[in-house]
Amino acid sequence: MKFSIAATSMLVAIASSHHASAFAPSITTVSTSKTFRNRAQYHKNNHNRALFVLNEDAIDAATKSSPVALPKISIEESAGRVTPPPRDLQAARESTKSYLSRYKGESGASIIYSKLVENGVDVVNGYSGGAVLPLLDQFHPDHPRHQGKPAIRWITNSNENSAGHIAEGYAKSAPKLADGKQPAGVVVATSGPGVTNLITPLQDAICDGAPMVVLCGQAATTAPSDAFQAAPAVALTTPCTKWSYQIKNAAELPYVMDYAFFIARNGRPGPVFVDLPKDLQNQVLDEGLIDSFANGIPIKGDTAAKNYDGIARFLPHHSGANGDHGPTDHLLHIGLPDRGILFSMDSDNSRIDPILDNDMNLGDDEVAFALDHNPSNIVYSRDPDTSEQTSGELAVGSKLVGKMYTLIKKAKKPLIIAGQGCNDCPEDLMEFAKSMQIPVATTLHALGCFDERDELALNMVGMHGHPTPNFMTQEADLIICVGSRFDDRITGRMGDYIPEAKKAAAEYRGGVIHVDIRLSQKAAQVKPTYFVHSTGKSFLQTMNAEITKRRQENPEERSTITAEWLKHKSKLEKEYPVKIPYFPTETIKGIDENGKEQEVSRTRMSAQSVISEMNRQLLEAGKLDDCVFSTGVGIHQMVAAQLITWTQPKQMISSGSLGTMGVSLGFIIGCKLANGHKICISVDGDGSFNMTFTELKTVAEQNIPVKLLILDNESQMMVEYWQRLFHDARYLAVTNTVNPDYRKLADAFGIKSLYVDNEEELGDVMKKFLFEDADKPVLLHARIERTPCLPLVAPGAPLQDMILEDLESEGGFDASAAPS
Repeated sequence: MKFSIAATSMLVAIASSHHASAFAPSITTVSTSKTFRNRAQYHKNNHNRALFVLNEDAIDAATKSSPVALPKISIEESAGRVTPPPRDLQAARESTKSYLSRYKGESGASIIYSKLVENGVDVVNGYSGGAVLPLLDQFHPDHPRHQGKPAIRWITNSNENSAGHIAEGYAKSAPKLADGKQPAGVVVATSGPGVTNLITPLQDAICDGAPMVVLCGQAATTAPSDAFQAAPAVALTTPCTKWSYQIKNAAELPYVMDYAFFIARNGRPGPVFVDLPKDLQNQVLDEGLIDSFANGIPIKGDTAAKNYDGIARFLPHHSGANGDHGPTDHLLHIGLPDRGILFSMDSDNSRIDPILDNDMNLGDDEVAFALDHNPSNIVYSRDPDTSEQTSGELAVGSKLVGKMYTLIKKAKKPLIIAGQGCNDCPEDLMEFAKSMQIPVATTLHALGCFDERDELALNMVGMHGHPTPNFMTQEADLIICVGSRFDDRITGRMGDYIPEAKKAAAEYRGGVIHVDIRLSQKAAQVKPTYFVHSTGKSFLQTMNAEITKRRQENPEERSTITAEWLKHKSKLEKEYPVKIPYFPTETIKGIDENGKEQEVSRTRMSAQSVISEMNRQLLEAGKLDDCVFSTGVGIHQMVAAQLITWTQPKQMISSGSLGTMGVSLGFIIGCKLANGHKICISVDGDGSFNMTFTELKTVAEQNIPVKLLILDNESQMMVEYWQRLFHDARYLAVTNTVNPDYRKLADAFGIKSLYVDNEEELGDVMKKFLFEDADKPVLLHARIERTPCLPLVAPGAPLQDMILEDLESEGGFDASAAPS
């Protein structure tokens, strides 16, 4: 069998003034072996998998070059042509020494800064502390390394928690780099409370797939365990990161930093944590340290390796054509002993290249870990009657791609659920939906990946989604879920989810096509008819090419059969719109500025009416494409998701799975740092804003021109509504009756502010807020009434069972079913 190897792009690599980049363009191949350790059961479960190698191109971040087409070559064609010469153990150690020698003479702190530059980092947020002083000093403009012009912008925040959320906002919203991946947000903080204050941002990032690299100081290795501000940082952060590690010496740092950025940005992105004892930040990398480290790297699996807790191991690998013969190469295994990634050194020892080979001599857990970081572009098919599985390549003209095309063509009621995995391919998604005439629903993190101005747009699906996509999801005979993991917030009661698609699967006329970058998501929530282990982009481009090929061969293939389905969509949208609460106009008596009594008409506002007016003005001005929004968590978040017309991917930056209040201000600062040309608007509630408004200090100090909308109803209204529904209106811990005067708060930081509390003045005030003072921060305090966010999928109920109006339930609701 002839397998394809895809050369793809990885880390942004910028050469510093005194180092060539650690990553440069190359193609690395490895051959498969006929003998594997503990392979039988894994192949039984995942047979017919192609061998893929992830190779990364160096990117100069300063050049705004567009991604280049990625070459594909076969093993047979590449064998002996692009593979570096095999290295015996001593040669491998010498290669390691040569690589580390590039940083000879630098301190640990200096190496970290050099690697940040190499990996394209342009801004770092953080906070000071004694344990991180050596690293902090590297960022100072007067440090000799900069010659007066630092390569990285340093921003001091009001606390470490906010620094983490700013890094998240940066990572979530930043334009993709030339390798097609998100840049990582970077945080630097101290030990002890500096670490513990970052736990929430780390957990939020791991839940929502935001790439972050967090670097924290630690008490010196010579300090007692109960030293000042010492904390078990790795133990604390391991559950909420993709990788957490404490360095053992300065010699490890080049590998540690390379691996940190690779893990954070590849596969499903997420946060990594590196713990930096203060003495090792000061340790200078000299010849002796390089020799000691390189000569001490053990062979993976040997007795010495079992007692070794360092960053790297060598893995012997036969490099012959059939894997059993020829000289033995020694690959670098970096990461945890039983959960790492293989790398090879290039021929001149200037770079390490990741080798994500699923058929190396690794255990099943490590193979699964590697596959979660390297989509194999394999389609898995499951027969609904026998549950028998087959698999094949995701490629134009392949058997299983043809079967998926036929199934899509046959479906009368298909529906696309576009998840976060579609954010890097909106054009491909639009082409696919348009060509097959399939309506598109989006998840919270995917809002904007399909332009909601298009007639096929269904808007957000799920717990607070629009009624139409919820109804149509349950009625669809084919669900095409691209880049989403079937989170419980979009499924409702799982046992009652997609009944018509399940029925259609049993009758071979529909079912579920699930596309995910992680093989571990295969059948995790929903048993798919086809599972595609790939990126959303690769899947959509393959299907689009398949459609084009078939239509060129047979023009009759251009016909579609979804017209009635789309008419049904239009009918549902008219019958079940998202409603905006309005209040009666009141006549208010008062005294004007001249002391005369007067009467004025005033109409109170709802969160929905304020967001709707903001959306209207941005649409009419043609500015929505130029906007990025952040939210906290609560009614304001879901109202924004429902009523803003989302037109661009990564336009809605919010906390999804963790539901973290207080993130909006930090997120929007990060958004502006990453998208300086965009209008960056924070839509926040008073409850969320109260948690982190100290970050106004950063906004003012750095003059970050963000727009801050506070929807103030003096309540945590989402939870208050649940208490009304499920706990007989026994309200507790949901009111904010002594909120600050937000205009005075803004004034205290020297930030311009506006105020509005009625519909009559809303238009003019909103116009000033949105379109004036583009070069400075502005805060708008909008006093609103308490209104719930509807629809709401009844807890524990099927997706179509929604509360559509704010009416009291005749029998009440089961308190045990209240949302979490």
